[in-house]
Amino acid sequence: MTSILHEQIDLKQTSPNTYTASWDVDWTLGTTLMGGCVAAQIHRAAATHLQNDPALVARNQPDVLSMHLEYLRPCERCISTITVITLKIGAATSTIQLQLSQHGKTKVMALVNSTNFDKAVGPTATTAWSLQPPPPPKPDFQRVFAHQPDENWLPGRLAGEIIPVSRRILGLFPRAGFPVPGVCDAWNSFLGDERMDATYLAMMADVIPSLSDTLLRHGGLYDAHVFWEKMKIWAEENPGIPIVMTNTIAEAMQSPTFNVTVTMDIEFKRRLPKDGQRSIFSRAATKMLQDGRMDLDVTMCNEQMELLCTAHQLILVLEAQRKFNGKNAKPTL
Repeated sequence: MTSILHEQIDLKQTSPNTYTASWDVDWTLGTTLMGGCVAAQIHRAAATHLQNDPALVARNQPDVLSMHLEYLRPCERCISTITVITLKIGAATSTIQLQLSQHGKTKVMALVNSTNFDKAVGPTATTAWSLQPPPPPKPDFQRVFAHQPDENWLPGRLAGEIIPVSRRILGLFPRAGFPVPGVCDAWNSFLGDERMDATYLAMMADVIPSLSDTLLRHGGLYDAHVFWEKMKIWAEENPGIPIVMTNTIAEAMQSPTFNVTVTMDIEFKRRLPKDGQRSIFSRAATKMLQDGRMDLDVTMCNEQMELLCTAHQLILVLEAQRKFNGKNAKPTL
């Protein structure tokens, strides 16, 4: 499996409980790093530690079951140090704490629970859960990758200065748009031979339209309605051919609001195939945006619409003037 993300993280163990992780310009929002890519760094460190630490290896729990992340400070474009502390070693699950620091300052704290998806720890039962409202029928991926039009989905890529990793991702938006306020559906596939494992899912929990921009409909940088309108117009003249959209830091500075992730929780439901996952379905949904505080739920499924992962974020939606203040404003994001 081609793993550009793993190469970018470039995790190195420097002591039994300490790792360093690199960064890449693909992850950047100006001088800071995207929260999802930081989550991927921590997931990579946790998964590696579960397979390196002798006491944890003895428990045979190589899979990350859940992650809780507290984003204390923005991460910068520099090497990170990740320190791991074992809090509990159990028969069914173990718990480790990870602290990501830069220049001696703690930037992110995480709690990770481990498991072994090959081993049952209890009973199984089916439920009546389903996505509501139902998403459109899944795409015909053979047609999509052949650049032929799909009946229900429009293709596009975002290749810009903000979070440049999106240039490697083919996104599909519903032809019918986003008629339900607070709900955004999409399919995402990496181009070429790049495939997704669980570390990628940690990143993809943050690769979504901005629900605040989309709800407010103010034309913000990640307003799903704006993307959809461009994709719809393009598709009328270029059926099946993905549109390539762009963004700039200058445009970001004109946005009326920006989002700050305070916490992120990720729960993994199954182990991905060894050769990775090419395409995933993502639903991003919020129940409330009130006084600048917003919940965000992300549901990710495989090509068979089987549940892979769920995530929850607590987000602050702040006025842009608080980040870019008059004559002192700089394109730092």
